[in-house]
Amino acid sequence: MVRHYRQHYQKLPANLKLFLMGHALMAFGNSVHGLLFNLFLRESGLKEGVMGSLASTASLGTALMAFPAAFVLERFAAKPLLIAGLVISAVCYISQVLSSTVELYTLFGLLGAMGLAIFNISVAPFIFRHTQPDQRVYAFTMNSAAVMGSQLLGFMVGGQLPDVLRNLFPHLVMVDAYRYAMAVSLGITFLSLWPYSRILRGPVPKLSHKFIGGLKEKDWRLMGKLIAPKVSIALGAGMIIPFMNVYLSKRFDLGSAAIGNAFGILQLCMFSGIFMAPMLVNRMDRLRFMMFTALLSIPFMLTMALASSVALVLGSFFIRGMLMNMSGPVTSLFEMERVKEHECLFASSILIFCYNAAWTFSSQVGGWLIESYGFRSSFVAASFFYILAVGFYWAFFRKARVPVTSAVTIPSQAA
Repeated sequence: MVRHYRQHYQKLPANLKLFLMGHALMAFGNSVHGLLFNLFLRESGLKEGVMGSLASTASLGTALMAFPAAFVLERFAAKPLLIAGLVISAVCYISQVLSSTVELYTLFGLLGAMGLAIFNISVAPFIFRHTQPDQRVYAFTMNSAAVMGSQLLGFMVGGQLPDVLRNLFPHLVMVDAYRYAMAVSLGITFLSLWPYSRILRGPVPKLSHKFIGGLKEKDWRLMGKLIAPKVSIALGAGMIIPFMNVYLSKRFDLGSAAIGNAFGILQLCMFSGIFMAPMLVNRMDRLRFMMFTALLSIPFMLTMALASSVALVLGSFFIRGMLMNMSGPVTSLFEMERVKEHECLFASSILIFCYNAAWTFSSQVGGWLIESYGFRSSFVAASFFYILAVGFYWAFFRKARVPVTSAVTIPSQAA
C-alpha cells in the first residue's frame, strides 16, 4: 500500500507537493493550539459556556470571510493569498494566547479565523484543479493524511510541552506554561512560508461576468442539497468536538500529557482510516461510503456518553474519530464532482460558510448544554444530527450518479 501511494505522489505536480508540505507545517502549530487552548481557558478559571462562545467565534470568523475569500480567490493568484492568510492567522493566534482578557481572546480568535478562511476555502478547489480524475481520491487522501500526520506529532509534542517548560522554569505557573507552549508552537507555522513562496504563480483568472450576476446563475437547488447534510454534520460535531479535551480532563481527571497522547492516538487511527479509504471506496460508491461511516460512528458516540470506563470511552473516541474523518476526503471530492469546474471555489466557499455558521451556533449551544446538563446531552444531540445528515444524503443523492470525468484541469504551473 505504501508503494501504491508513493507512485501516486510522484505523479503529482510540483505546486501540489509544495502545497501539501506547507499544509502539514501549518497543521503542527495549529494542532498544539487546538489541544491546549481549552485547557488553558479552564486553568484560567473560565467555564464551558465561555469556551463554547470562543469556539463559535472562530467558526464565525471563517463564515464571515467565506464569500469575500471566494470572490478574491477567483480573481487573484493563490500564492500571495496563501502567504497572507498564514501570516495573519499565526500573528493573531499568537497574540490571542499572549493576551489576558476574554475580550482579546475573542477579537484575536475572530481575526485569526478570518485569516485562515482564505486558505481553507482554497484547499479543495486547489487540489481538484491540479489533478487528473484518476488522481483525485488519492490526492485528497494524501492531503488529509499529511495534515493528520503532522497533527499526530503536534498532539504528542504539545501535550508534553507545558510540563517540559515547567521543568525548565520551575516558577512558571501552569496557565503560563500552556500560554507559552501554544505561542512557541504557533511560531513554527511560519516555516510554511518556505514551500508557499516556491509555488509558481499562474495567470490570474479573467471572469466575464460580474459577481452579482454570477450568483443568479448558480444551481442553488443543487447547492441546497449539498448544504443540508453539511449543516447537519456541523450541528452535531460542534456540540462535542470543541469540548473533547475538557471532557477527558473533567470526567477522568486526565492531564495535558495524557490528553495529548490520546489525541495523538486518535490522529494515528484517523491516519490509518484515511489511507484505507480509497480501497474501501472502490468496493462501494462514495455516497454509501459516506453514509456508512456516519451511521457506524453513532453507537460509539453514545458509548462515550454513557460509559464510565476511561478505556471504553477512549476506545470509542478513537473509532468514532477514525470513521468520521476517513470519509472527509471522499466527501470533499463528492462535493466538487457535483458542481461545474469553474464553480468549485464558489461551492467550496458556500459550503464552508454554512458549515462554520452551523458550527458557530452549535458550539455555543453545546457549551450551554454541557454547563447546564452535562456532557451526555451533547453526545445524544450530536447523534441525532448525524442521523439527519445521513437521511439528507440518501434523500437527495441516492438516484444521482456522477461519472468521474475531467472538465478542465489547470496545468501544474497554475496556482
